Amino acid sequence: MSNMLTQILVPLLAAHFLADFILQTDEDVKRKQSILVFSKHIVLVTLLSYLFVGSWHCFTIPLVILVSHAVIDLLKKTIKKDSITIFLIDQVAHYLVIIGLSIYMQNKLSQDVTNLFWYNTWASVYAKTLIIIIALILVTKFSSIIISYIIRPFQIKIFKGENNNKDEIKTGRIIGYLERIIILVLFLAELPAVVGFLITAKSILRYAEIKNEKDKVMVEYVLIGTLLSFTIGISIAFITTKVILFIY
Repeated sequence: MSNMLTQILVPLLAAHFLADFILQTDEDVKRKQSILVFSKHIVLVTLLSYLFVGSWHCFTIPLVILVSHAVIDLLKKTIKKDSITIFLIDQVAHYLVIIGLSIYMQNKLSQDVTNLFWYNTWASVYAKTLIIIIALILVTKFSSIIISYIIRPFQIKIFKGENNNKDEIKTGRIIGYLERIIILVLFLAELPAVVGFLITAKSILRYAEIKNEKDKVMVEYVLIGTLLSFTIGISIAFITTKVILFIY
């Protein structure tokens, strides 16, 4: 991967993940039919894309992001069904636009690398920092959404009370965030073997929780959620370390 392509692609991906999963709250997602909420989201992703790339005289990038993101999100709004398939198609569409735009713009900007303000200031440290930020978002909010789609049928069967349901899901989400962040940190610190101890400790705690549980659905829910969390966390951590080494 060329250096110029990296300096465009990574900031655009970071802008997308921050705008879609951090700066866009769950309440914003629910109220996205509101033109104000929708416009705020589109403006945020456009501004972040412009700021993160740091090519102050190039307006092609923010213009393409603004139009493409708005069109993709509008198409998603017309689909009333909420499923993991719709979620993934929406995300892949954004990624394809970002990749295509980055490939196109690398030729436009390759003649003058000083056009990229942040690269000229911090060099490779900037891209590495953004890669780690992307990884943190992936192991937390993004992973949580994927896991919630997969285990939702079990949650519906298990939790009868709405309040208990929300409390249990919120607690499980926080635990998942923490364990996947720990996995990422261990991989970045070149200590992946320690992840085995984390898995063992989590398994012991989970076993104590379900060993007297007669409900098969609860056992399946706990096991699937735990295995999914570790699988996704380890996969993202492994890919992150390889991407950093491959690019630099």
